[in-house]
Amino acid sequence: MNQDNLEQIMRDCCKDKKDDCLCRVLDCVCKKGVTGPTGPTGPTGPTGSRGVTGPTGATGPQGITGPTGATGSQGIQGPTGPTGPQGVTGPTGASGLQGPTGPTGATGPQGITGPTGATGATGATGPAGDPATNLDSYAMVHDETNSTISHNQPVLFQTTNISNKITYNPATGDFTIPEEGIYIIHWWINVRHSDSDHSTCEPRTLGIEFHQFWPSDVLIAHSSTHNKLTCCDTGTISGNAIFAALPGASYRLINTSGIDISLVPNDLYSAAVSITRIV
Repeated sequence: MNQDNLEQIMRDCCKDKKDDCLCRVLDCVCKKGVTGPTGPTGPTGPTGSRGVTGPTGATGPQGITGPTGATGSQGIQGPTGPTGPQGVTGPTGASGLQGPTGPTGATGPQGITGPTGATGATGATGPAGDPATNLDSYAMVHDETNSTISHNQPVLFQTTNISNKITYNPATGDFTIPEEGIYIIHWWINVRHSDSDHSTCEPRTLGIEFHQFWPSDVLIAHSSTHNKLTCCDTGTISGNAIFAALPGASYRLINTSGIDISLVPNDLYSAAVSITRIV
């Protein structure tokens, strides 16, 4: 108990002089002399050891998220980078299929017949006394191409081997015979089934016909492959005929297969034909 506490007890107990004896005792105890001067401050005691760190308090609630700031302005576009090296050139694609051969143009009008020549000298007489017949009309032509012949179009032979009197027009396929008489014709043609309009490639017998073309269309002979051919199959069409020719008439070999056909070179020739007067 310090001095201040005693004085407070005395004031509380003696204010009504209820306990005079106690008041006197307290008064005696509480009486003190004049307070002396304050002594010099003693040296500071050593710092006590640091107490144990108290437990971390609970985390407070998260504050409200602030508003999103305004979007900044777009920066300046950077410079374009250098162009990369050119890639390797790809392989060349396969060649496309050859287109079909266009149709043969129309035959031009036949020219005016020239004037009749002078009568030749009488030939030597034969054994029976009849004049000998002058059999010098002939022609041979051939082809070496792989050209396509459309249905109902003439076969076009490109090369004339030999001819006398009988003329051949490679642009139209016409043999023109100036003299009336009996003639024999032989032909052979290597052909391939080239049906470009039907994907089924139905087997067919390929045919060639020999026609009088002018002054009127007349079928003279027909020839065909021995067997039916499918797409890309090849065969040979050969034929012959003996026929009576009109003076100035023209004749053709025509594709009557019902489909397009192609010529097929065999070693060198793809087709050949010869005509000779025999009577």
